[in-house]
Amino acid sequence: MFDGFMKPRLAFIGGFLGSGKTTLLLRVGEILMNEYGKQVAMVTNDQGEILVDSAIAKDYGFEIAEVMRGCFCCNFQVFIKHAQKILEKLKPDVILAEPVGSCAGLMPTLYTPIREFYRDEFELAPLIILVDASRILKLHQEINLLDAGDPIAYLIASQIREGEVICVNKVDLVDGPTIIETLNLLKKLRPEAEFVVTSAKFNVGVDNIVDVVLKGVSRRLPYPDVDMIKYMEAELELAWFDGLYEVRSEEGFRPGNFIKEALEEIDRQIRSHGGFMAHVKVYLRTNRGAFKASITSTDFNVVVSGPENVEYVDSGILLVNARVKLGPEKLEEAVNSTLKSEALKHSVTLSKIRSESYRPKPPKPQFYIPYSEVESKF
Repeated sequence: MFDGFMKPRLAFIGGFLGSGKTTLLLRVGEILMNEYGKQVAMVTNDQGEILVDSAIAKDYGFEIAEVMRGCFCCNFQVFIKHAQKILEKLKPDVILAEPVGSCAGLMPTLYTPIREFYRDEFELAPLIILVDASRILKLHQEINLLDAGDPIAYLIASQIREGEVICVNKVDLVDGPTIIETLNLLKKLRPEAEFVVTSAKFNVGVDNIVDVVLKGVSRRLPYPDVDMIKYMEAELELAWFDGLYEVRSEEGFRPGNFIKEALEEIDRQIRSHGGFMAHVKVYLRTNRGAFKASITSTDFNVVVSGPENVEYVDSGILLVNARVKLGPEKLEEAVNSTLKSEALKHSVTLSKIRSESYRPKPPKPQFYIPYSEVESKF
């Protein structure tokens, strides 16, 4: 019990950049509220301070806390303080937490310390790791996830190898044989895990994740030690760009067309520099509603979501998050030059409020509990 209330379920949904974590979290949250009558809060996480995910979650009406400037594990006490404030304010039944997509070692640095030191405040659901069914096999062909000599391969494989539930997402983008091949690969990486197949976009299989969040029990599966050198190398291969802009147009502009064409051109610019696009997403808030779109290395068509029957708007606030294997300077140039040219093409005046391009700091977890210590207690 906590202040007279049942302990809330705390569920972490991790996975590599662009695997669909935010979409799945929103779907799970909606089902928990609308079908189960649960109070739901979310904790988002990023290396920067301009978070598209937080803006989207707020649009859905969720209570949000943000852990910025570093992953949950490097800001463990910040995460705990945010979660405790949510408990005091909302008394939620469920807290959904989304770690940074480049974060590995969630079990020894986050999950296990919470179970050890905060078991009286939170009831932990099994650790859920998302995998993009449309991208994982291509990545495996390029960098061999089973060998994991490549830093990015090590990062992705490490995430999978600590999951208690592996969620194969975006199955709407692939055929049956690809799903089977994906599952075979994942079972080689994490044979002990439970596997769930979903399409968060089309709400397929999401009920299974809801069941895990509400009823799932951790089986205390073994998890690997984290090679901090390789982990740091993986982090340093990725550059991050965050931008916040004001957009105006005397003539009016089509918001969906603007962000779609901007994303497509950012993609072309990054590829022309030889960059690997982990995930780029944009969010445009207007007085007619919010529009959003994203793209990863395997996306071919940018799909924009937003209010229907809105053809023109005259102003808005634009957020851009880009996570790319490219130098920070080239990434910043690619994004800002593209936005400038697209603004001109769409008769938009673009005013930068702030932007930054950087590499994340080397990971320094506040806690680290290896599985050997956990195993010795049972």
